[in-house]
Amino acid sequence: MSKWRYVLVCGVVLMGSAAAAQSGRRAGYDVDFIGPPLADSVMQYNKESYVTYGCAYCHGVDLVPRGEAADLRQSAVVGSDVDGSAIVRVLRAGIPKTSKLSPMPQYSDLSDQQLNAIAAWIHYARRRDRLTTITRANLSPGNATAGRTYFEQRCSSCHSTSGDLAGLGKKYEPARLRAQILEPSALAGDGSFKVDALQDSRIAEGRRRHHALLENYSAGQVADLLAFVQGLN
Repeated sequence: MSKWRYVLVCGVVLMGSAAAAQSGRRAGYDVDFIGPPLADSVMQYNKESYVTYGCAYCHGVDLVPRGEAADLRQSAVVGSDVDGSAIVRVLRAGIPKTSKLSPMPQYSDLSDQQLNAIAAWIHYARRRDRLTTITRANLSPGNATAGRTYFEQRCSSCHSTSGDLAGLGKKYEPARLRAQILEPSALAGDGSFKVDALQDSRIAEGRRRHHALLENYSAGQVADLLAFVQGLN
């Protein structure tokens, strides 16, 4: 076989493998349980790590728990976790059986990379669940005063009512404005590994902060923020 024909054959095989993986037909990939592969290959790895090491058996792939397992969508430990540190500690130590919960095994034999992959998927799935829940909720009247208080406590270090937020209430209709609060379009998309993007710490930090807010929002807090922002000139 000539050199170029060999290269062509290899290219076709690789393209076929990639297509099979994206469609969920990769050998041994249980698409019915794990779901279709994600476009973000890093998050797909995190998801498969979470499943492979047994977390999904009790907590569900998308954090809908089974039996006595803790609901990670409502967990205070997950909600206050920063960069996976608290989750990794729990995974390493395990949790003994209590009168209300079954025991959780120790994962002390896993590497930091594997444990952080599990933590990353938990945060991602929690954000997706909160986004879906709040987006599907009816748009109810919020309390602008409570929204101002929340804004001053959580948002004012980065945003200004006379700057980037001015006029947003008139620019977007309510559902679109709520979507912007939940996931600002300026921070949309996955992180990039390009050098210039890695050096842009402002966007990375903004994405990290908004991700933390999203997975801890209640529908009421978002309604209050919406009412507050709508009242800005």
